[in-house]
Amino acid sequence: MNPMRRMLALFVAVAGLGGLAVPARGAVVVAMNFDELALDAHRVVLGEVVGITARWSADKTIIETVVEVRVEVDLSASAAGTTVRIVQPGGRIGDVGLAVPGMPEFRQGERVLLFLHVTGTDADGATTHSVVGLAQGKFAVLPRLGGGFDVVQQYPSGLALAFPDADGTLRAVERVWPIVLDLQEALDRIRCVRGEATP
Repeated sequence: MNPMRRMLALFVAVAGLGGLAVPARGAVVVAMNFDELALDAHRVVLGEVVGITARWSADKTIIETVVEVRVEVDLSASAAGTTVRIVQPGGRIGDVGLAVPGMPEFRQGERVLLFLHVTGTDADGATTHSVVGLAQGKFAVLPRLGGGFDVVQQYPSGLALAFPDADGTLRAVERVWPIVLDLQEALDRIRCVRGEATP
């Protein structure tokens, strides 16, 4: 199964666990904390969004969006290249649009901290990535109000997060406080969790 269809199938697979119901305007995914995102990611990068383009998939069946991110800091052990390419389902071409609940949203010029999976190779040879945990794995980098250090904030829009209860049954919670951390604290934590620094 190609990466696009695997991500789309995730909604159905997770919703079936423990009898979960998918919200009318969202998707249900298993919740991941910050450490879990760091451990699960193939690559973790801090950078700036420098390109957003919608296109038809190679088999012409769905619209997908290609996001190019210029890398400022790469926290991956096997870092390569000065940009990373994210390809995810959804987007608009002319009058035709595809909206996929739970996909992270990007803005041109936005500074982001991303937890990424490597998904394959594009037609031009570039390595393609998806965001870990759908919108959970994308953090916007924001200046702290009143000055001081930048912060990273998660925006899991369009998602209901599923948490295990005492007996292990997954329960969906539609309203969850986003993760907010000082940027430097976040980078240090990622290095620690991935075994690249001492606590």
